[in-house]
Amino acid sequence: MQEFVFTVTYDKGSDPIADVLIAYPDIVMTLLDCSVTEDSVWFLNRITGPAAALERLDDIFLDPTHCNECLSAELCDTQWTYELLSSGENSRTVYSYGTDGEDCHSIPGLGVTHLGDGLVHDAERRGDQYRWRILVPEDAELGDLYDTIHSGLRDGLRLSLDHLKEPTRWGDTVVSLADVPYEQRTMLREAVERGYYETPRGITTQELADELDIPQSTVQYRLSRAEAWLATEFASEVAWGRVDDTGT
Repeated sequence: MQEFVFTVTYDKGSDPIADVLIAYPDIVMTLLDCSVTEDSVWFLNRITGPAAALERLDDIFLDPTHCNECLSAELCDTQWTYELLSSGENSRTVYSYGTDGEDCHSIPGLGVTHLGDGLVHDAERRGDQYRWRILVPEDAELGDLYDTIHSGLRDGLRLSLDHLKEPTRWGDTVVSLADVPYEQRTMLREAVERGYYETPRGITTQELADELDIPQSTVQYRLSRAEAWLATEFASEVAWGRVDDTGT
C-alpha cells in the first residue's frame, strides 16, 4: 500500500465553510468514517470548537441544498441528507449521506471513479486547509486523479499533493485532536505554549489563570480533566495493543 496526501487551501470568500473556519481557527473537523461508491457517499464527522462558531457553522454545514465536499465552480447535483447525531455546546457529530453525485468534484468521489473501491480515507479540516490522506494499492497511479481534481478547482482554491511511499500512522493514533473536549483542549494548548509543562515550569496555574482572566480553580480543573482523559485513552490503547509501549 502507499499513501497520498491531498491538501486543498481556500482563500477567503471562496467557500462558506472555509470562511467560518478561517474566522474561528479553533474549530477542528475530523473525519471519523467515510464510505464511497460510484453511486453514493457517506461521512461521519466530528466538529469541535467555540459555541458561537459552531452555531454559525450549523446553518451552512447542515444545509441539504449545499454540498460540503464539491470543489468545482459548477453546480453540484448531489442530493444530501445531514443528520445531527449528537450536539453539545462545543461539539457536533454529523452523519452525511449523498447520492446522485456523478458531477460532484470531490476528492473521495473522484478517487473511486479513477481508482476504484477499496480506498481508505482520513481527513481533517481547520482554518484555510482541508487535508485528505488516502491509502491506495501499491500499483495505483494518481496522476490522472490529481489532474482531474486540479483542473476543476474553482477560483480561490489551491491543491497540493504529497506522495508518501510508506503509509504513516494508520490506526495507531492514540487520540484525535477533535476527541479532546474543546475547553480542555484550549487550556492544554495555552499551558503548553506558556511553558507550564516545561522543566522547570515556565508558569504556574495561578499565573496562567491571571493571564487568561479566569479562576485558578477552572485552570486546574480543565487541566486535570484533560490529563486524566489523555492518560485513560493512552492506557486503553496500550491495553488493546494499538500503541507500542516498549520504547522500540
